[in-house]
Amino acid sequence: VGVVVAGPLSDAIGRRWPAIVALLGFCGASLITAFAPSIEWFFAGRALQGFFASSLLVVGAAMMRDLYTGLLLVRAVGRQMLVQSTSWFIGPFLGSAIIYFTDFRGLGLMLAGFAFLIFLLVAKSLPDTMPRETRQKHTIRELFGRFANVFKDRSFNGYVLLQVCINVALFSYLSVAPFVYDARYGVPSNQVGIFLALNSVAAYLGAQAGARLSLRIQPQWVLLMALCVGGFAGAMQMATAQFNFGFIAFTGFIALFGFGFGMTTAPIYALSMVPHPNEAGTAQAMLGVSGMVATTAAGPLYVAVDHNSSIGIGAIMLGFMIAAVLVFFLVVQPSKLKVMT
Repeated sequence: VGVVVAGPLSDAIGRRWPAIVALLGFCGASLITAFAPSIEWFFAGRALQGFFASSLLVVGAAMMRDLYTGLLLVRAVGRQMLVQSTSWFIGPFLGSAIIYFTDFRGLGLMLAGFAFLIFLLVAKSLPDTMPRETRQKHTIRELFGRFANVFKDRSFNGYVLLQVCINVALFSYLSVAPFVYDARYGVPSNQVGIFLALNSVAAYLGAQAGARLSLRIQPQWVLLMALCVGGFAGAMQMATAQFNFGFIAFTGFIALFGFGFGMTTAPIYALSMVPHPNEAGTAQAMLGVSGMVATTAAGPLYVAVDHNSSIGIGAIMLGFMIAAVLVFFLVVQPSKLKVMT
């Protein structure tokens, strides 16, 4: 919900105020979790944290598009990912360490303090990256009418479908792999996080590789390479289960899929954002919410697949990567895209 609200709102009134309000909102939501008198208050605070955090993500992504375009945008995204994607593997370790010294209330206070420090930095130093003359109109009807305008772009529809396929495949690993580690390979639950963090390192390396390759090869072809890498990793997960290749193969091919996932981030962002300079918030909102809705809808699929081997994970990865390649050629139509300079 935060993505859907903040994206078009930032196109209408600029980026600075939605970012400031979201930071203060996240700070307040974290204080609610810290001082929650009941579980209901705690969950309310957590839901508000999600709302404001997702708002910040979509506004930040739109600001990148305000500042850069073409291959400069690809390069900027690569540099941004150097910092942002470290959270994929630092976060789990840091969270586990913090809990040794405090409880959820202390964590809420720490998050509130961190958000307030970022608010001070933004309020003092961050200008609005969207010129006033390019902002859209303010009525609710016109605000959400921007969604219809974005969806007139055939290629953008393709990127949304690609995001759906990639997220469903990614969350098959996130949802099922911990059970496979436990049931098949006997990895204790308190050690599974180590292997998830290692896979996040692979995704981090993939994000850097995707950004760098996109400066040398057109981003759409880097995206195709990444989808093929993910499909191959899924096929090898099925083979690992069928022929009992063992723990190292399972972990390695999970990491290979993570690498392919990371490779998709910069190309999809650049290809979808470049044609929509005045609707970057709306476009980013649609990309974000499509992935979230898809993984929620796929929940019963994750429950139904085999949790005792990698056959289910591999089948979902391979199936959705094949679907993604079909979408790539039939909907995105890469040969018709303009050369990015």
